[in-house]
Amino acid sequence: MIPQICLGTVQFGLPYGITNSAGQVAEAEVASILTQAAAAGIRLLDTAQAYGEAEQVLGRTLTQGHGFAVISKLPAQPQLNFTAHDQSIWEAGFKTSCQRLGLSSLDALLLHSPADLRKPGGEWLGQWLISLRERGLVHRIGVSIYAAEDLEGIDPVLLDLVQLPLSLYDQRLLQDGTIESLHNQGCAIHARSVLLQGLLVQPVEYWPKFLSTKIKTHHSKLIQAAESIQLTLQQLSLAFVRQCSFLEAVLVGVTSSRELSELLDAWSPLLAAEQLANDPNWAWLNATDLDPRRWPSL
Repeated sequence: MIPQICLGTVQFGLPYGITNSAGQVAEAEVASILTQAAAAGIRLLDTAQAYGEAEQVLGRTLTQGHGFAVISKLPAQPQLNFTAHDQSIWEAGFKTSCQRLGLSSLDALLLHSPADLRKPGGEWLGQWLISLRERGLVHRIGVSIYAAEDLEGIDPVLLDLVQLPLSLYDQRLLQDGTIESLHNQGCAIHARSVLLQGLLVQPVEYWPKFLSTKIKTHHSKLIQAAESIQLTLQQLSLAFVRQCSFLEAVLVGVTSSRELSELLDAWSPLLAAEQLANDPNWAWLNATDLDPRRWPSL
């Protein structure tokens, strides 16, 4: 089965992304993007309480009866342990998110920091998430992860949906069996960072200096291979995740209607792109180059 596109909204609320030179998307442009996405059959939106004004902007720009299913995330919690009282705080934050979005329920609520479940009193957080699902306030619960160890000790009953990094270069969770294990237990999987915050579709001269010379050489080889069969880097990058049948959705973000049009064009099936993307040698093994948490602040 071909995964569906899930439209990321972090740029609607923040000037996010290492290659984003446009900054936060203007509200009028957000409205145009959402109209175009709906017309193209996109039905999933991804947002978060920590994405600046994203939830408020969506609430103001989504039309009545829009038909989008919305996924949001609870931010990492600063306290070192939890008590029963914290459930009322999370509940208030969840209600605020729904009010901002103009919704009575969400498709899913994920944890931005799965480590919160392992803190003393983490069972209060797990119980609250399950109660949201039982009360019909969310259809699914789950977590957003960076690495396999983020899932350690988490009860599978909390994992209806996992959002994780996956790209032509970042195949770590595919190679170590994490994705197969989640899929086998019936967990829905959404791939994010499929373009590495835009790096995968940029020439190396636009890449930040802190990335290793080796991955820049690796990327130059990809550019040459793509050009040799007249493919764009976006076509090649999306071909890799498009043929991952274990994915429910692929999360992508745009800053304009034009970018969305280009993305939709590149999403079309291309045999040459799929064949080149299937080469296992494109996988990159140095996590320092792949994990944004390890990148220095610019």
